[in-house]
Formats: sequence, C-alpha cells, structure tokens
Amino acid sequence: MSSKLAKIMVAVIIVLLLVLNIKKYRDLKDEVVPVWSSYDEEYYYSYNKTSFYDRIKSKLSLEGFLYSVSKVRLQVPITYLKREILLLGYYTPEELKSQTETIYTPVSGSQNVIKLKFNLADNTRSSPVEEDSREGELIDIPGNRIIPAKEAPLIAIYHTHTSETYMDDPRKQDSNGHVLPGNIGNVGKVGMELARVLSEKYGFRVIHTTKVHDEIYNRSYYNSRNTVKQLLQENPDIDLILDIHRDGIKAALTKEQLTAVFGNERAANIMIVVANGKYSFGEAESRNDWQKNLALARELADWLDRLYPGLLRRIEERDTTTNRYNQDLSPVSLLIEIGDYRNTTQEAINAAHYLADAIAAMFGRR
Repeated sequence: MSSKLAKIMVAVIIVLLLVLNIKKYRDLKDEVVPVWSSYDEEYYYSYNKTSFYDRIKSKLSLEGFLYSVSKVRLQVPITYLKREILLLGYYTPEELKSQTETIYTPVSGSQNVIKLKFNLADNTRSSPVEEDSREGELIDIPGNRIIPAKEAPLIAIYHTHTSETYMDDPRKQDSNGHVLPGNIGNVGKVGMELARVLSEKYGFRVIHTTKVHDEIYNRSYYNSRNTVKQLLQENPDIDLILDIHRDGIKAALTKEQLTAVFGNERAANIMIVVANGKYSFGEAESRNDWQKNLALARELADWLDRLYPGLLRRIEERDTTTNRYNQDLSPVSLLIEIGDYRNTTQEAINAAHYLADAIAAMFGRR
C-alpha cells in the first residue's frame, strides 16, 4: 500500500469518526453529560494555596506516616481492627445493602413516618403527595418568596456519587475514598439522616433515593440526570432538589479546618456548589435561569451562617463548560458537599442535622 493511499484512508477514518461523534451529540443532546470529579487536586491546591512544604509536612507527620505504612488512622479506632479482622473490609451495614427509595410524608397527629420503602428494581412506584389541612394558608419565606402551605414542602435527595464514603468506613476503598463500584458509601447514611430529620422534626415530605449512579464512574451524572428527570416527572411540585456528596479535598488541612464545633459536637464543614449558565455543546445559557439556583444557595448559606457560624466553608459558583450537575433541570436544585474524605461519618451526620435546621428556617418551618 502506498503512503499516499494510507494517508487518504487515515483521513477518511478521521472524518468518519468526527461525523459519528457529532451525530451522537446531536442525537443525545443533553443526555451527554461529562463528569467532574470533586477529587480535583490541581483545583483545590490552587484554591487553598497549599504550599509544597505544607504538603510534604503533612506526609511526614506521625499520622500521615503511620497511615502510609499500616493503613491505620489514629483518629479512627475501627481501622486498628481492620488489619486484624479482614471481614470488616467487606461488611456492609444493613441499610446500605440494597438500593432503596424511601418516601416520608406527614401523617395527621404524629411525626412524619416512612411511607414507603422498596427496591428500585421494582417498577411499582407511588406518589408521596399527601395534603394536610392548611388549605390556602401562605408561608412567608425569607427572601420575599411566598409559597402556598396547603401541602408540606417536598424535598428530593439523591447522590450522584453514591459510592463516596468517609474515613471511618472499614470497607475496602479506592484511593479516592469510594467503596467498591456498585456499593453504597456512607454518604448514603448522611442522606438518610438528613431526610429523617427534615421529615420527623420539621414536617417536610421527603423522597430519598440511594440508587447507585456511579458503578461506571464516568457515567455518574448521565445516570443521576435520568433519576432527577424521573423524580420531576412523577413529582412536578418538588420544592428543593439536593444532590448530596462528600468532598475530596487533598490540601493539607487540619482537623480544626475540616470541622466546626457547636457545644461538644464536631460537625463536618459544608460547601454549596452552583453551576453557572456557561454550558458545553454550544449552549450559551441553560434552559432554566441558573441565577435562581444561585439565589437559593445564597439564601441557604445565609441561614447556615446565622444559625451555625463556621459550618459553611463557602458557596462555589462554578464556571464550567463540562457539567451542569443536573441543575439546568430545575431552578431549585443544589449540589451540597458534606465533609471530605478525612471526616468521620458521625461528623457528616452532625452536619446534616444542622443543614436540616437551616433548610427548615429557609422554608419558614423552624
């Protein structure tokens, strides 16, 4: 084969691949959603301005050295046993064994209860809507938003990166602090606790799903996007959608910088992430006004700062052309990072309790 013919064939193949790629994007449109990982070393190093010296110092600290040689963390007693009891690395708590959707709805004369719990493989689904007796009443929400109170507000909670977990989880983890693909990390426990408190303490209707979206990690947002679409289709009256994550900061932060203390209780820091309107695939703006999500984030942040100063790390308005975080599907959608991989599960659960208080205050229910 002549070199000229070979070059022509290579050119034809390249053109064909380009045509097929363009067709794929046009066919799938908003279904093609690239994944951003919170475990973005360069981004967080630049944000926190952590020096090379500080990173080396962290590696050479007593705790860092012991973990590097033994995988034992001084702050987490269960890791002492993990090396001796190998089965701990495969033990999954009962509540995280299967993918479930739990629906909490107000019940007259009592606290909220779990209305329905089932495996997502079951296609039978029920609406969580259950009206109360306050027909026509209005709730004045801080920020001049008025919502009808004939029903308790409806909140949906899901996890795009369902496998994220915390450092006290004894199960086998990858280098990014995720349990094995297809499993539910302790971030699922945090979501369960947030849903429970919002329901039992404040009377919200809550849908919480632990459906696994990241068995194939680079399809996480593609999968969770379909979940959000289904939630919105079946529950068009959703008042707030929360994608609960666990952050993956690699900067050399101290325990004091990773947590806030209220009374004698240590809670993981919280970060709120909002994607702006600069999206990929030639879209100048999202279908929804992303500024509404930003305003909602600022309102929630304001309540967190009022109630629990120091709990909120920051709001992050992310100028991204690679991901929408599903926020273009709804103007009441937020991504919330509760703690990072060095926090304990209990610290993250404590933070979820405080987050529930702030959400309740934002809706005028506290």
